[in-house]
Amino acid sequence: MSAVDLLSVLCGVLALSCAAALAVLAGRVLRAVQALNAATELFLAEAVPAVQELRSEAQRASSEVDRIDDLLEVAGAIGDRVDSATEATFRALTSPVIKSVALASGTRRAARRLRSKGDATNSMVGTGAGRGAP
Repeated sequence: MSAVDLLSVLCGVLALSCAAALAVLAGRVLRAVQALNAATELFLAEAVPAVQELRSEAQRASSEVDRIDDLLEVAGAIGDRVDSATEATFRALTSPVIKSVALASGTRRAARRLRSKGDATNSMVGTGAGRGAP
C-alpha cells in the first residue's frame, strides 16, 4: 500500500467517524426537539385555560371596580345633598332663632323694668311720697 492509499483510507475512516458523530448528534438534537415540543404542548394545555380564566377574572374585577366607582359617586352625591340640606336648614333656622332669642331677651328686660318701676311706685304710694306728705 502506498502512502496515497493509506491517506485515502484514513480520510475515509475519518469521514465515516464524522458522519457517525453527526448522526448521533442529529439523533440527540431530534430527541431534544421532540422533548421541547412535548413541553410546549404541555405548557399550552395548561396556559391557555389559565389565560382564559385570568381574562375572565380581570373582566369580573373590572366590573367590580366600575360598580364600586358608581357606589362612590352615589355616596358623594348623597354627601353633597346632605351638606346642602344642612346648610339650607341652618340658614332657615338661624334667623328665626336669633330673632326669638332677641325677642325673649327684650321681653325679659321690659319685664324687669316694669317690675322695678312697679316696685318703686308701690313703695312711694305706701309711704306717701310724692303726694304732698305733711
